[in-house]
Amino acid sequence: MNRQSEELNKEYFQALGFTRASVRMLSLAWAGLFVLSIDLTHVYFFIKEQFTVDPFSNVPFRFLCLLLLLMLVCQIMSFSKPFIYKYQLLSTAMLFLLINGIHLSLILMDYILAILTNEVLKDSLIYSLIYWLSFTVLFFGLMVYNVSWLKKQLGRGFSEKRTARNSIATSSVFSKSSLWIIFGITVLGGGLASLSGYYVQTFGIVSNIVFTSAFSRLIVEVGYLLYLRSKDKTYWEEGPKEDQSQSFLKTIDFKKAKHRLTTEVVLFLTLAVSLKLLNIDAENSPSWLIATIRIFGYAILLDAMISFVFYQIKKKR
Repeated sequence: MNRQSEELNKEYFQALGFTRASVRMLSLAWAGLFVLSIDLTHVYFFIKEQFTVDPFSNVPFRFLCLLLLLMLVCQIMSFSKPFIYKYQLLSTAMLFLLINGIHLSLILMDYILAILTNEVLKDSLIYSLIYWLSFTVLFFGLMVYNVSWLKKQLGRGFSEKRTARNSIATSSVFSKSSLWIIFGITVLGGGLASLSGYYVQTFGIVSNIVFTSAFSRLIVEVGYLLYLRSKDKTYWEEGPKEDQSQSFLKTIDFKKAKHRLTTEVVLFLTLAVSLKLLNIDAENSPSWLIATIRIFGYAILLDAMISFVFYQIKKKR
């Protein structure tokens, strides 16, 4: 590797670290939380009905619950900009796990579309095994390819054109057009689900291939950036001018809807998990406890609706 290639590579990964792999991308954890929450609902009833066991005794389901908790931690971390910039190695490692988590959540969504929406496919374990085995082979095959691609790029040096694309890709993530694309895919998936035949299965399989192809390269690049940041602080981002010695808890502002709602959801889930660990369910719990949980849940929904209304009013002003 010559000196020019080293400089081009450094410019590329510094740009990657300031854009697509910036620690502020932890704020996108809400997307993974949304998708995984829907996935867990389907998987919960699938395990309960298909295997007639408590889903929380199922190891894969427990792993998905831990993944949901990880995404919650990432979302809470994103509230404190001084914290995530001060501890960039930890934040980058959490971002790497978050990207893998969001990818798995999307693949699980495709599994629900491809297998669980069809009674014939759902009742046969062989189709589930074929789906996950095919995904595993595709994913690791693409990972090997992208690692090989990265080695070649490092040898010749990343082009300035590719470096500039990092900024374009980052701006598109937060743009309104991206939200419309997500909405369009959701509507398309719902429309296909209402049709006869195997259209929804085809949609699930195709989106599986698309998501795996896109995320496998990003995972390799962010993984290598994590390695670079562990070796050289020149790849670290320049943090905000706020006091980075400030306590993490002091940076959480409950006047902000996203801070307050996330905290409420964390408390609600903590309560639910605690009751589960204590083997307390709807059948053996007192009426006042059930009423308290319901009121707490409705209060969170009401807070979310009011916050959304105020946001829209403030936006129009």
